Amino acid sequence: MMSSATPVATTSQRRATDAAAVVVPSPRAREIGYDQCADALRRTLVTTPAGWALVGWLAWHHAPTARLVAWVALFFVAWIVNLVNLRLLGHRPAACRARRLAVVALLDGTAWGAVGWLLVGFDPALDAWIGAVLCGVSAVNAPVYITHHRAYASLVGAIAGMTVAGAVLGLEGAGTGPYVAGLGIFFVLLLYYMRPVAQRVLEGIELQLGNARLADQLSDALRLVTHEAATDALTGQPNRRALDQLLDEQVAAAATGHVFSVLLLDIDHFKQVNDLHGHGAGDETLRAFARRVRAELRARDTCARYGGEEFVLVMPDTPLAEAVRLAERLRQAVASAPLLDAPRVAATVSIGAAQHAPGEDADALLARADRAVYAAKRGGRDQVRSDDGRPALEAPESEQVSLQDCT
Repeated sequence: MMSSATPVATTSQRRATDAAAVVVPSPRAREIGYDQCADALRRTLVTTPAGWALVGWLAWHHAPTARLVAWVALFFVAWIVNLVNLRLLGHRPAACRARRLAVVALLDGTAWGAVGWLLVGFDPALDAWIGAVLCGVSAVNAPVYITHHRAYASLVGAIAGMTVAGAVLGLEGAGTGPYVAGLGIFFVLLLYYMRPVAQRVLEGIELQLGNARLADQLSDALRLVTHEAATDALTGQPNRRALDQLLDEQVAAAATGHVFSVLLLDIDHFKQVNDLHGHGAGDETLRAFARRVRAELRARDTCARYGGEEFVLVMPDTPLAEAVRLAERLRQAVASAPLLDAPRVAATVSIGAAQHAPGEDADALLARADRAVYAAKRGGRDQVRSDDGRPALEAPESEQVSLQDCT
């Protein structure tokens, strides 16, 4: 009992898996299929006159010239109408494009099928050649309509319909029954085998769209992760990782003669904010401090959170004197108004300034800025010190950088 039940369960599972794996083409996939079909049709119609020449060469002296001319004239009219139809497709709705493509296929099939009505029955050899031509036309158009199987069915159905109509209304000569039957069997088999192929092609387009959507999602996720990996979650400023990368870039640029400076900002008595108002207020204070500093920066400056209540400002193409002047304006901006109103939190900041020295790495530069901060702390806080430890004196008015220049 166990051995007989196992294959049944396995088969059921396989069927369930196959059903789950079926991809249903979306309207967008079908729309792309219509566009591909239209493009292929435009290329194919350009070569259609070569088919007329082939049929004319085969039928010359084997079928009445009047019928041959009538067929070419009929086909020429259908050909022009189809070219106009394809030109008018443009950006019409998908349903409209699908209908127009079906009309193009119907006209094309009718024109090709008319050759069997007008030229078959006069010469057995010609009949065989025309049958081969119609089979070839159906086969050549299979990949053209591979993304629009209904239009392809219209083409093949029109060819078969005209052939049957010719037989019913009386093709010239005898023995045309096998000709009609052979073409009919060929067309039925062709449609039967092309239908699943067309479905797989549409499923492939849908899978490509799905892969494109997935790639976009992965790209967005990667950008988000990259941003989050380089951003401090609390303040929204670049984090230590981003700071290290930026400093390495600036050190590399300095090797080619560029000058840059850094400011190390340390909020004074920040522990008291946490002790008096709680860590929530402390977090809000850090956010408000970051916004206050960010409002005073120049476009080329970057302020990153260094850790705790410390921030580092990287200033490309900025010598120490200019960095010190900007630091003083940052100090004044922080002290000018409370950072929070509820609870009321006023703060000051101690700032250390240092200019990169030739051959110096980022760690050594930050170490000098850190020593300058400690000098500012020992000097009474709420002040700016350069890396030599001396207080930063106010520059003459002619050398001062206005707040407008620093934003």
